[in-house]
Amino acid sequence: MVAKKRKIMFVDGQASYRDSAEKEFKKYGFDYIICNSGQESLDKIENSDPDVVIVDAMLPDILGEDVYLQFLSNPKYRSKRKIPFIILTQNGNSDRSKLYSMGFSACINKPFGGKDLIEFIEDALVSHQVKMEEIYCWETIREAKDFLERVVESSLDSIITTDGRGIISYCNRASEEMLGYHFEELVGKRISQFLLNGPTELLKISAHLRKRNKLLNYKTTLLRKNGEPALLNLSISTMRNGSGNVMGALAISKEVSSSDFLEYESFDSERLATVVETAVAVNHAINNPLVPILGNAQFLLQDERIADEDLRRRLRVIVKNALRIRDITQKLASISHPVSKEYLKGTRMLDIEAST
Repeated sequence: MVAKKRKIMFVDGQASYRDSAEKEFKKYGFDYIICNSGQESLDKIENSDPDVVIVDAMLPDILGEDVYLQFLSNPKYRSKRKIPFIILTQNGNSDRSKLYSMGFSACINKPFGGKDLIEFIEDALVSHQVKMEEIYCWETIREAKDFLERVVESSLDSIITTDGRGIISYCNRASEEMLGYHFEELVGKRISQFLLNGPTELLKISAHLRKRNKLLNYKTTLLRKNGEPALLNLSISTMRNGSGNVMGALAISKEVSSSDFLEYESFDSERLATVVETAVAVNHAINNPLVPILGNAQFLLQDERIADEDLRRRLRVIVKNALRIRDITQKLASISHPVSKEYLKGTRMLDIEAST
């Protein structure tokens, strides 16, 4: 694939500089447009699509700064505003910080050597490309951020985030409406201030998150600004930074009626009792035959007369899986807060890892 030739617009009122620049552009194979006034450059730039415009600070008809300002302000150049502008200054007698703040990509001092001009243009084009890529990246991030904020703000569910100390860092409009507080009254406050059971419940939730990283369908009560209770079905997950370290928690909740809350509580108690009874039975039924299996496999592994490596590998597999079965049955027997997950379509199963 043939690389595209650079097209350079060079604008200067002095013929000697125009001739010198044209000579170098020809030598290095650039496409070029030579102009002797600011107005000529503005007339030609619309249809010529240069990759860069080099404009002298002091032109016969207009200042180089004003050429750039007209280029930025005129709607007919809107699609070309990513073209970089380089300004030529006499012996550097210009306020460079002002020129850069206006948007010029670079400044070249006059007089200049031909080779120096080409090298400067190439460096400026590379720098401008990097700058444009950074701008595009930040614009993409900003658009994604704006989109996510609109989604969160339009959610009917309450969404609250906290830092690692349980201090609220963000809440959406649904949270404000649910609790009766304004955003400024919630952010910066400890979430425990709004929990009916205060710090005690926050410690319980934090302990669960440290072990499981999430808490699903948790029932709790928050206090509204007017003192009335808000009964919630709450799901919480930890938030991590790019290094994988916990930086806070995300809580999504839906308000439920008192009848649903009591019904859920009753169902939850019955479900818990059933899970515990089943877990005890499973623990007893599995552990009885599991103990001799595990013991015999470990005993055979210790027998140095068994030299067959394939057989020893199979014994290690038996021990490994027997230990896993033992751990699972012990976890089942200790569950006090069961959590379920979908196993097959229409069928749910106990989530042993998420349950506590």
